[in-house]
Amino acid sequence: MNPNEVFEYVNEGIKWLALGGGTYLTTLYVLNGIPRLFSEKIHNQEDLDRITTEEAEKLGMTRSVIPKFHEDSIALSTLLDNDTYEIHLGGFGARRTQVRHELYHIHRKHHEQPWTNSKGLKRSLNYLLKQEPQAIAYEVFRLKL
Repeated sequence: MNPNEVFEYVNEGIKWLALGGGTYLTTLYVLNGIPRLFSEKIHNQEDLDRITTEEAEKLGMTRSVIPKFHEDSIALSTLLDNDTYEIHLGGFGARRTQVRHELYHIHRKHHEQPWTNSKGLKRSLNYLLKQEPQAIAYEVFRLKL
């Protein structure tokens, strides 16, 4: 096989990989975003406390979760110590489905994985290809993967 032929095969492979990856990411974010439009909105700290308690019970969580409401648009969860977490929600991200999403990250111990302290491609791929799809599947369909 001559080098030009090899280059053409590699080029074709990269093109299809990029197309597949783009389709995957687009589907992931659309699937993630649409249910939020119809989900219960969280207006204040009391709503967030109530919804966090309800969703944690449905998931069967035993970890301590401290919900914090913000006026700015934010949606994330963080590990404080071995068994205590915070969920920060506000703005458009303050929806019941987002609480469900963040609780699933906590339930599956995504914050405790060894790669979370690393940087770069390995961390990004693990997050995009493994952890986010798991959390989205639970958020949208309540599937525990």
